[in-house]
Amino acid sequence: MSHERIFIVEDEGIVAADLQSMLKRLGYQVVGMAATGEEAVIEIAKTRPDLVLMDIRLQGDMDGIQTAEHVMVNHDIPVTYLTAYADETTLERAKTTLPYGYILKPFEERDLRTTIELALYKYRMQQMLGKMEGWYAATLQSLGDAVITANNQGHITFMNTLAESLTGWKMQDAYSKKLQDVFHVLKSDSREPLTDLEKQSTPSHGKEVVLLVPKTGGERSISFSRGPIKGEQGNIDGLAIVFHDLSSSKVG
Repeated sequence: MSHERIFIVEDEGIVAADLQSMLKRLGYQVVGMAATGEEAVIEIAKTRPDLVLMDIRLQGDMDGIQTAEHVMVNHDIPVTYLTAYADETTLERAKTTLPYGYILKPFEERDLRTTIELALYKYRMQQMLGKMEGWYAATLQSLGDAVITANNQGHITFMNTLAESLTGWKMQDAYSKKLQDVFHVLKSDSREPLTDLEKQSTPSHGKEVVLLVPKTGGERSISFSRGPIKGEQGNIDGLAIVFHDLSSSKVG
């Protein structure tokens, strides 16, 4: 039996009561109900449910979309919308809050259960991925080499602290800039700019030795390797560059 705790926000008493009975039959625990957005905000903060079922149309100053935004931003609790209205304008507003699902009234028990289980699964997966991304970032920060990643348009998506130090760019300033503008490197022999870095489709074998031109001026001799970042389907999502400082000269 499921033990997930559900909160209902519905301003029609009969609908709310039917929904509560339906959820109990499905094995969920209903931890509270509210008829207005203002009441829901207060009660959800107290009960901390696993999921909120939110009617889009509510009485009072806060409609369901405004209430959902408050709940997700302030409490990180997933929200699934209940609505009898599927007009394009309403759905577009609802999309901006990134809900975990929609249930169109009237609905069957099986539809309710499917929507709830998918919403809870999606939320748990996002939580897990968030933790993994944090772990990956911490790992990249702890490496002894500098790391830069870019998306498949060649725009910077990540730099660790050592990469910031060697390039002279802070992550917040480099983010979304062209890779060539941040990782400005010259061929060691001809001193010509090394271009098309982001077009690497296979991992490079060995390390290339080039001259890095930091934002602060001067030059550094570095060795670097590069390779594609691949998504779940094997498609190339971006590029990773790992480089190491070979120069003992000062920059600037």
